[in-house]
Amino acid sequence: MLFSRVTPAVAHNQSRLQRENQTLTKGENFIGGKMSFHTRRENRVRNHTIKGLALVAGAFLVTVALSASANAATLRRATTAGSAATSGSEPGSVLWTYYDTTYVFAPCPSTGTAGSTILGGCNQGGNGDNIIRLINPNGSPSPAAGGGTEVPVCANIYVFDDDQEMDACCSCPITSAGLLTISVKSDLTSNLVIQGNPDEGKQGALAIVATAQPAGASAGTFGPCNPENFGAVGTDNLLGSITHNSAVANNVGGSTTGLTEIGLFDDAGGDQVNLTYLQAECAVLTGNASGAGVCTCPSEANPA
Repeated sequence: MLFSRVTPAVAHNQSRLQRENQTLTKGENFIGGKMSFHTRRENRVRNHTIKGLALVAGAFLVTVALSASANAATLRRATTAGSAATSGSEPGSVLWTYYDTTYVFAPCPSTGTAGSTILGGCNQGGNGDNIIRLINPNGSPSPAAGGGTEVPVCANIYVFDDDQEMDACCSCPITSAGLLTISVKSDLTSNLVIQGNPDEGKQGALAIVATAQPAGASAGTFGPCNPENFGAVGTDNLLGSITHNSAVANNVGGSTTGLTEIGLFDDAGGDQVNLTYLQAECAVLTGNASGAGVCTCPSEANPA
C-alpha cells in the first residue's frame, strides 16, 4: 500500500513572516549555525524600529534647521515684522536708581532679632563711591556735518536718603551725544541739607528727569536748566547706568566686595503727582539761603 505525503496548501494571502512560521519549527536552528527563526524575527522588528526612529529624528533635524535658517534670515534682514528688529522702544523721560556708598558691612545675627535694627541693614554694605553715567541720545552732535539740530537735555537730579527725604537737587545740561559722569559721593551727597546723621548720604534713591533745555533761558543757579520748575516732561530722554561698589556676606562668615554696573530703572513719563512734588521740594531746599541742598554738576566730557 502506498502512502502519499500531503503538504498543506499555503494561503496566498499569508505574509512572508507567517509562511516562514509554518515552514520552520519554533526554536529550530538552520544548518551551519545560523540564527533561529525567533532571533531573525526579533532582529527584523528591531531594524524596523531603528529605521522608524531615524526617520523621525531626521524630520526633527530638518525642521530645526529650517527654523534656524528663518530666524537667521530675520536677523540679517532686521525687518520690523520679525522679532529681531533693530530699533526698540526708547526709554522714558523719568529714570530711577539707588545708591549705596559707605555703609559699613555688618553680619546679620544668627539668632534673635532680624538685622533691620542694624544701621543700613545687615549682610550688605557700601564699599566706596557709586558712579552714574548719563548719555544724551537726542538730536545731532554735529549739525554742520550731518544735518539736523542739536538737542541739549537737562538732567534734573533729586537725591533722597534712606528715610525718603529729599536732601539735594540739581540740574545738569547735556549736549547731543554728550556723556556726563557723576560721582555720588563728591557731586550728589557732599552738600546735603540734613547734616550730622551717621547714615546721611550713604544709602538712598535717586530720581533723574530728562527735560528739554529752554531756548534762550537765562543762566540761573543751575545754568539754563531749572530743577525747581521744568514743567511737564516731553519726549526727551536720557540713557544711563550706575556702578555700585558693594559688599555682601559670603559663606565663610565674611564679606565679598565687587563692582556691578546696572541700567537705570525706567519709569516712562513718571507719576505726575511725584513730578510736581520733586519740583516743589527742590525749590524749598534751594531757597533756604544756606547753600546746602544743592548738588554739583560735573563738567561734561568733551562738550560741544
